[in-house]
Amino acid sequence: MSSLHHRYGIIIHGPEAVDTGLALRLIDILEKDGPVRAVMSGFTGVAAVVDAGIEDMIDISRRRRPSITILEMEKEFDFLILVNYAKSRESALRFGSIVFSRVKGKISCPLIQVDEGIILDWTGRSRPLCELIGGELKSEVLPCPSSPSNEAETGWRRLGGVVTGENVWINGVVVGRATTDQVFISNGRTGHLLVRGIEVKPTGIKRLGRVDVMKAHVRSGTVRRTKPSKTRSLTSDRDTIHLVDHDAESAVYNCRGAALVITVGDDTSRIAGNLLFRFGVPIVAITDGDEDGICNESMLFPSSIIIRVRPGTDDLVGAEVRDKLFKGGRFVGEKLSPVEAARMIIEIAGDRFLWQESTSILE
Repeated sequence: MSSLHHRYGIIIHGPEAVDTGLALRLIDILEKDGPVRAVMSGFTGVAAVVDAGIEDMIDISRRRRPSITILEMEKEFDFLILVNYAKSRESALRFGSIVFSRVKGKISCPLIQVDEGIILDWTGRSRPLCELIGGELKSEVLPCPSSPSNEAETGWRRLGGVVTGENVWINGVVVGRATTDQVFISNGRTGHLLVRGIEVKPTGIKRLGRVDVMKAHVRSGTVRRTKPSKTRSLTSDRDTIHLVDHDAESAVYNCRGAALVITVGDDTSRIAGNLLFRFGVPIVAITDGDEDGICNESMLFPSSIIIRVRPGTDDLVGAEVRDKLFKGGRFVGEKLSPVEAARMIIEIAGDRFLWQESTSILE
């Protein structure tokens, strides 16, 4: 490295970059030249950072989206590096293209993407650094990509790296299963979701409602493709009960200090339960058996309880729990044990209640 002591800002996207060691290897390389600040973008990446025990190296303090974070950080650093670990080269290029299209013309700081096996210089001004990183990581440095196409002109957004049969989820909601690797989404004239190449899940489409597909956070497959070498659980001060209703991403940012979290929805409960396990928070889950299988992990903090209601009724029970227990909000200061909360939820569910299970592990 040179003796100029450049300042490096690293935006890490997703857990895979942490689980594989890619992010840590890059931090180690850059710290030889100058100060490095690394932040995590993506809620499942928070779990990976906790599992690896590197909260002091990678900031997980708040929710971040890559393009917004780049705009926030660009004046503080000499180089910005976007770190990702995509399923394929096509997916890596697609991801980088989308992020760069949102910051192009708005940043003066050079932007580099470090991905699985490749290095991309999106602003075309960092070839020496790209070569150095590529040599250290044994990755190929690709030419500066051409300008991303303006999909807003066509109205259709193509999803890169989708594998036939994978679940497609938008803003955390599963909207269907891919029937081909050529998947497109659009708003149409009404603002509601239109799709090509997806067998839709009607309840997901309804739950999603209106969405700006050009700005939406879209993923396919599972929440976390790689596995950690270990898992960890932290402790925190606990003072409130929170509600997470089909918004698992909010759990890891808003509920870390909760005494208890009530979750609504099968996938939401599994994802939120696994995330909150890392922060020592139990959940009481309201489920109806309609799980899409987007989370492969199966950990819940001890004393957590799963409540099963009749098929198609978890949303209804969840709405009533919000009204009666949370007074229409998302948290209350009243302290309840999981058993006490479960008893209240079962009473609200009435004849829709089927069974409950107390467990720390979901197999």
